[in-house]
Amino acid sequence: MAVVATVAALVAALGGALWLAARRFVGSSVRHGGGDPGLMHGKTVLITGANSGLGRATAAELLRLGARVIMGCRDRARAEEAAGQLRRELRQAGGPGPGSHAGEAGELVVKELDLASLRSEEPRLDVLINNAGIFQCPYMKTEDGFEMQFGVNHLGHFLLTNLLLGLLKSSAPSRIVVVSSKLYKYGDINFEDLNSEESYNKSFCYSRSKLANILFTRELARRLEGTNVTVNVLHPGIVRTNLGRHIHIPLLVKPLFNLVSWAFFKTAVEGAQTSVYLASSPEVEGVSGKYFGDCKEEELLPKAVDESVARKLWDISEVMVGILK
Repeated sequence: MAVVATVAALVAALGGALWLAARRFVGSSVRHGGGDPGLMHGKTVLITGANSGLGRATAAELLRLGARVIMGCRDRARAEEAAGQLRRELRQAGGPGPGSHAGEAGELVVKELDLASLRSEEPRLDVLINNAGIFQCPYMKTEDGFEMQFGVNHLGHFLLTNLLLGLLKSSAPSRIVVVSSKLYKYGDINFEDLNSEESYNKSFCYSRSKLANILFTRELARRLEGTNVTVNVLHPGIVRTNLGRHIHIPLLVKPLFNLVSWAFFKTAVEGAQTSVYLASSPEVEGVSGKYFGDCKEEELLPKAVDESVARKLWDISEVMVGILK
């Protein structure tokens, strides 16, 4: 009987998955973030974490729109490999390949995140996309001694953005796009233990870092009023990427999980559409400090719009990354 019940459950799951997949296939023909191939011609975009997943899909779409895309990386070898694959895929898809002709596919550039080099070599920066992230990893620290999720997801992008603000302002109108997550709802900012040295819960700490992304975005938008530099934050939805590599799934459950993820989760291309939309669409020109999902503005929980918490987090983050001593 147990075997029959298991088989029945699997059949039901398969039927539901196929129904959802068919439904999604019908709806996937609409590309919310799509635009004319030349929409981003002449624009320079820096994307963190562009060698895989959402960042890679975002880079591919912005290249299609004609942008000059800089893959910001720490591991140059991995980034060069990803860039080579991306160039080949674009050519195989029928495009001219990045950098072929102005007005057609954009240019793809790999650069290490050397801020001195970026500021001196780049005459302009039209869009910064803070995309890189780490998800529910075991407790570990960055080279600077910060809890890994808070350090990578929030502090790294906080510092990068602040160091590039001068270039973004001189390139205005320009845009900053921050990738957060719906899981921000389960996080809180504990100013007494931001580094999780007293206690660590990998799920909570991820949610806290994503809440920090939103608070940072809103405070930055306030500080950028009148500069013609906008900043918005988004959640991509549940996406099939390698972000969940630290999540352990029992071997017997993996086939069902893979089936469910195939049916329910977005592809990287689908998940990247809101990032592309915020980076390129004329519809959001001048819009700042907002939270988006599926290319539409969404409401935030009260804790994500608390101005006093946002300002305090900003002040503490400045000290943590060394902007203020």
